[in-house]
Amino acid sequence: MDAATSHSTVHRGAVYLHQGGSYLVLEFDLDAAVALVEAATPDWTTVAREDTDIRVVESIRSRIAGDVELHLGTVEVSSQVVSYQRRQTGSGRVIGDEALDLPARHLRTRAVWYTVAEGLLAEAEIDDDAVPGAVHAAEHAAIGILPLFATCDRWDIGGVSTALHPDTSLTTVFVYDGYPGGAGFAERGFLRGGPWLRATRDVIAACECVAGCPSCVQSPKCGNGNEPLDKPAARRLLDAVLCRLDPS
Repeated sequence: MDAATSHSTVHRGAVYLHQGGSYLVLEFDLDAAVALVEAATPDWTTVAREDTDIRVVESIRSRIAGDVELHLGTVEVSSQVVSYQRRQTGSGRVIGDEALDLPARHLRTRAVWYTVAEGLLAEAEIDDDAVPGAVHAAEHAAIGILPLFATCDRWDIGGVSTALHPDTSLTTVFVYDGYPGGAGFAERGFLRGGPWLRATRDVIAACECVAGCPSCVQSPKCGNGNEPLDKPAARRLLDAVLCRLDPS
């Protein structure tokens, strides 16, 4: 596997699935690029927890629609796997949390992002406490839908969402290419911004679950364990964004 993926999937203590087999990682040697495993079938799984920061290097193209801005540009992504949870198979109950000492990884790539002003959040009836869950759920859903508009897999792209980003000074949702220099996926998202976000909103609205599930706003690759997520607020957020960006 690639080096970036290895940090979250074959770190020390991870349960790794390969071709139908289950393995426990005994040692993870970054210098040698080797993970030593043994066959094992524990009654628990592992989920890595990752801290990710994103810095805007430059905006190359933008579209402003009232208090919503859509941008395409260059970003610097810093990611670090800091711990992992052991979760009981079936119930998902957390039975352990172990710290990891892994170096941060840095990626300069292309991203598409949109910002929303405070007035739009108020219009969508999203208070300060609900903003993190709303943008996180909207980010996950957007990543899941982008492969319909760009020739990619959801594992080819990543995302970051924040209630107040230091570079934009606004609530911001980023989706970035997982390859150095970019691979054109974010650009397709920018060019099809309205239809892409409308499809994202429609997936959330059509899903019959109450609080969010893997079919709408949960992500199998989330570094925060799919927390926090606010599905109803994400739908209201996207409705308000689309009123500006794609009012058709």
